[in-house]
Amino acid sequence: MAARIIALAILLLTLAACDAMVHQQTQRTTSFGPVIGTHEGSLSVWRGIPFAQPPIGALRWRAPLPPVPWTETLTALENAPACFQRGFFQGDNEDPFSGDEDCLYLNIWAPTQTDSDQALPVMVWIHGGANTLGSAATYNPSHLVNEQSVIVVTIAYRLASFGWFRHPSLRAGPTTAMDDSGNFGTLDTIAALRFVQDNIAEFGGDPSNVTIFGESAGGHNVAALLASPLADGLFHKAIIQSGIVSVASLNEAESDYPSDGVSGTISSQEILYQLLIKDGIAEDLAGAKRHLANLTSSEIADYLRAQTPANLLQAEQAANPRQVGMTRVFPDGVVVRSDGIVGALKDPARTRVPILVGTNRDETKLFNAMDPHLVEWGQPDGLWSFIDRMPLTIKNPDYYQAMSEYGSDFWKLRATDDVARSLTQSEQTVFAYRFDWDELPTIQDLNYADLLGAAHAMELLFLFPAAMAQTLVSKFVIGDGAEAAERLSQQMRNYWAAFAYTGDPNLGLPAPQPTWPVWQAADGVERFLILDSDNDQGIMTSTAALTLKSLLTKLEQDPRFDLMGRCQALYGLTYRNGDNIDSAAWETFAAGQCLDRDYQTVTQLLERQRF
Repeated sequence: MAARIIALAILLLTLAACDAMVHQQTQRTTSFGPVIGTHEGSLSVWRGIPFAQPPIGALRWRAPLPPVPWTETLTALENAPACFQRGFFQGDNEDPFSGDEDCLYLNIWAPTQTDSDQALPVMVWIHGGANTLGSAATYNPSHLVNEQSVIVVTIAYRLASFGWFRHPSLRAGPTTAMDDSGNFGTLDTIAALRFVQDNIAEFGGDPSNVTIFGESAGGHNVAALLASPLADGLFHKAIIQSGIVSVASLNEAESDYPSDGVSGTISSQEILYQLLIKDGIAEDLAGAKRHLANLTSSEIADYLRAQTPANLLQAEQAANPRQVGMTRVFPDGVVVRSDGIVGALKDPARTRVPILVGTNRDETKLFNAMDPHLVEWGQPDGLWSFIDRMPLTIKNPDYYQAMSEYGSDFWKLRATDDVARSLTQSEQTVFAYRFDWDELPTIQDLNYADLLGAAHAMELLFLFPAAMAQTLVSKFVIGDGAEAAERLSQQMRNYWAAFAYTGDPNLGLPAPQPTWPVWQAADGVERFLILDSDNDQGIMTSTAALTLKSLLTKLEQDPRFDLMGRCQALYGLTYRNGDNIDSAAWETFAAGQCLDRDYQTVTQLLERQRF
């Protein structure tokens, strides 16, 4: 269910390109061959430039290889297919899958004319979508490029089990340490950054001033690049938006699930079992295990590579364990440090780059809004009757707000405040934010500020405001607050671009804006910037940083819950792998009264919400 709302958020950002024509002034020569693009207003755009060979056939589950050079001019006018993934909605009439394994392409957006010949900062966007959905083509950075005078590169990377997959059989035979890592999606982002280093000067960009930025899974992938020795020197600044910093378990990635079916990572071994059952080679798991015992590693590898992309994703879905979180990188020790992302952030010996990190105030409302236990959905009437299904009412507003509040605060703690503290521990200067804009309209007597507020991914509309012109976004999100939203969008893009130029979001702004404080100055106080429109509180500094202790104390005393409600809330908030709190904190919460309780009902609900 939650995956569908992620897909909807992605869809709302999409703005189809106009029919493009070749413009000779966009002829460029890359290290692999010549390309030509188009002009779109005051911009030059190149779409669908390959940065690696297609990862198909024998190259499936291998580190990406450089593109095969070409001699004829490549016409770069059309977006490449998204990487293979589940279809957006998977309804009765929709294709359950979309995209293609041949997907390692990037898009470049640059100002056609600049005031000087000086090379421009480069911002490389890594899309989100739980590392299972999404596309480089979804995002239109034209405002950022045109008004802030930067070059934006949007990149693709392999998704789901094509992007992160470890199985012992794939390490048999001639392989490299990168092949064996299982971090193919991460390696794709590194390959794209290498392409940028080697070629972006031809497009007017400065290869010595590259900022990586991404949201949600894209933010996680930005953090993974900070933890990758192979990415060292390929970028110079990083922006992490609503990203998590936990990593997957190497052992769980290759092992049978325990008897209770709980695992934080989808196992390649369990996927293999499901493929054998689907193909009729085995009747059940026991039969699949017996069959595998008689196969060599090369036979297993050949069998896996012979599978269609659809078969693999169907098997992945069938192999989903209980308690699994989003697809995350593996701390293999080669592509990603063995001490993971957090270890890298805390390491003072790591190459330091300026970092900007933040979350949205109401992150989890995007997912809670789709929960039928929390929100009633149905057929609207009146002006909206042409829509098949809409949210009609929040069933228990106080409970809905409380669960959204704690879920979002836990997200901020893990993805912003603890990250900033880790960076400060390694004597790193960091800038942090919270996005608070929530001026949504009321539709069918339902206040969307209450339903969604400053939900997950909402800030993307302000960084990529071409999406605001779409009817759905204009009606359901922006409402009557377009003017104030546009001002906030301008301010945010100014901050992001100033950071890309200088490493400090306060330097080089085109007009005065509120000062963005460093997370921890000499006085030791933790500060972050609240991003909101001037119709509300505006942009302001806050010292309301979160700690696990403060969150647990607040929950223990919250009058909106009884004791069992507090216990269930904490259980649900820490259910997913990577979200767990220290066992001692759980044992002492509410004086230990939450231990040894039955959480089966909560577990069943959480499993239905899996994404």
